[in-house]
Amino acid sequence: MIKHGCMALVAIACSALAPAAHAQGNFFVAGQVGQAKYDDSGFDDASADTRAISGGYRWQAGPIVQIGFEAGLGKVDEITQDYYLASQMHTDTGRIGMEADYRNLGANARFNFGSDSRWFAIARAGYIAYEMDAHTSGVVTWFDGSQVEYNESGSDNGGGAYFGAGIGVDLTPNVNLNVMYNSYAYSDFESYSYSEEDIGTASTTTVGIEVRL
Repeated sequence: MIKHGCMALVAIACSALAPAAHAQGNFFVAGQVGQAKYDDSGFDDASADTRAISGGYRWQAGPIVQIGFEAGLGKVDEITQDYYLASQMHTDTGRIGMEADYRNLGANARFNFGSDSRWFAIARAGYIAYEMDAHTSGVVTWFDGSQVEYNESGSDNGGGAYFGAGIGVDLTPNVNLNVMYNSYAYSDFESYSYSEEDIGTASTTTVGIEVRL
């Protein structure tokens, strides 16, 4: 359901760009680095480093407005959680971890704070598809002192929506620096249910550079 809704969102956004297709514009390539945070993950520390790269095209839709599309990919580094379980028969001590890769497709808009201003705001929205890899390793110690080590891994994938906003400044006519905040809503992990919610949420705060071609 989320997937179809988000694809419809992207389709509507791209349709809205069609009237501007005749206007002058430019391609852009952007890179972002920063911090990602999962909500309701069950991990004590649910934040990790993240990085992304994207590209697209924006048309001039007015004196201070550009609208267009973007596509990209990114990665959220591993987050981990230690655990300890005990019963009358055994104890289980181990660590669980997960990391994610994602791809995105959506709309992108830029709004200058005046015709001569180097400062601008940026907004983006669209569909995101992710692949999550998880692993668990630990040791089970039985009441008689014997131990069994284990190491398991698995993966899951799904999709959802992303929405972002930020502010930036042009260093040159073709290069800018920007700060972005992005929010994500996605179908929750099926094989490794870290949350009791059907919908997972996350966010990223990044610093980036964009080059217009």
